Amino acid sequence: MDDHYCLYAVTWANCPVEGFGPGVDPRFAVEVVRYGQLAALASRVGLDQFDLTKLQEGTADLPWLSTVAVRHNAIIAAAARNAAVLPMRLGIFFASRSSLIGRLARYEADAAEFLRRLGDRQEWAVKIYVDENHAQMVHGPGETGRGGTQYLAAKGLQLDRRRQVDAVIRQAALTVEARLKGMTDAWQRLRPLATALTNRPEKMVWNGAFLLSRSTIDSFQTACERLRSELAAKGLIVEARGPWPPYHFCPSFEPQPEHSPCPSTC
Repeated sequence: MDDHYCLYAVTWANCPVEGFGPGVDPRFAVEVVRYGQLAALASRVGLDQFDLTKLQEGTADLPWLSTVAVRHNAIIAAAARNAAVLPMRLGIFFASRSSLIGRLARYEADAAEFLRRLGDRQEWAVKIYVDENHAQMVHGPGETGRGGTQYLAAKGLQLDRRRQVDAVIRQAALTVEARLKGMTDAWQRLRPLATALTNRPEKMVWNGAFLLSRSTIDSFQTACERLRSELAAKGLIVEARGPWPPYHFCPSFEPQPEHSPCPSTC
């Protein structure tokens, strides 16, 4: 069987080997491939199961791809619980163990510097959702009167409600940013996810990622709880989740220039 290596993350060389279990190809365990002060978390994949061409073309079976992505993230998250990690996106494959080690050697200094700066910090995600019906009832003007102009009045009422809700959302986003960004070492405003990706009936209207040291997590969660209580009365839902590996705060480990979301094979 022709095997490649799938790369999950780069961490320190003293990362413990135990506890990772199987890789995205369940026939092969996750390995710790060391070079100097660094280690790559990787596992073999058989090309009888991983069709790299389909992955590159985006034609891979979606249920299979979802299973692989979940396992890929779980391996990174397991490593991040106990050590600083530089996480990799799904789809970075190496034709051999030696080519993987060669990449480690090439990026050793940059990766080590990132891990030192990261320290014990972890990423947390904060999102704001709007319950449209609740928000419009809370913020909209009263009912229109009846008569020959009822239709136009109703349309005007609907527009006024929409403007009121939009203004409340904008102010809520500013409030969340102002309260939370001073408690973090870095933060990013992200694009809100489509409803099809959130599996929620409410619409996501704000999305942010925050990099926290472990010592500030309790106060950060307390601040999020207060925001949740304050904004719930306005028809807004604040959701804070974490910790996650620092997906939005890490440098690229891939050859440049490379801007394609397709998998790379080295």
